[in-house]
Amino acid sequence: MMKVFLFDIGNVLCDFTYERFLNKYEEISGKRIDMHLEEDEKLYHAVEEGKISDYIYVDRMNELKKTSWKVEDLVDAWQHIFSTNSFGQSLYYHAISQSTPVYTLSNIAAYHITAINMKWNKLLSSADGLFLSYKMGVRKPDHRVYELVINKLNVLPENCFFIDDLEENIIAAKSAGMNAYQFIPHNYEEIQVKASDFFGWKV
Repeated sequence: MMKVFLFDIGNVLCDFTYERFLNKYEEISGKRIDMHLEEDEKLYHAVEEGKISDYIYVDRMNELKKTSWKVEDLVDAWQHIFSTNSFGQSLYYHAISQSTPVYTLSNIAAYHITAINMKWNKLLSSADGLFLSYKMGVRKPDHRVYELVINKLNVLPENCFFIDDLEENIIAAKSAGMNAYQFIPHNYEEIQVKASDFFGWKV
């Protein structure tokens, strides 16, 4: 039976921090921006679920924050906000080099993908496929995410190896029957060993 490697994107392949995010948003706004409002989260989830477009998201954020952002501003900002997770990308490309089926599974908006593709033009295109929340219409840790992936790939859940930086997403993946591990710095080496054992990679 086929085994697949599922990679989250944010803080697995591409690092970012809230501080870097806020600083860049304030730079393009020319003023201090409060990003903790309940409405912010609702809009962010909506654009990540594809319920609203990037353009509607920006329009509504401009209304909320009294700013004048454009989608292009967000793409440019996220090119600077994202940085390389060297360990994550190394593991990703190693899996590909071993002919392991590799997919992404990420809560993400279209403008994030545009930014990533502009910064690393072969990163996402190197995967066998992309499971992206804005195209799936649902976000992790909703159980439907994992069911959609399993059904689409036609694999047994226990043949899925999934890494994500957020514990809640790992708990949900495990409840779906996947082999799931939280990708945080002190777990990097352990995950590499577990992945190698799981897929039977050549040394």
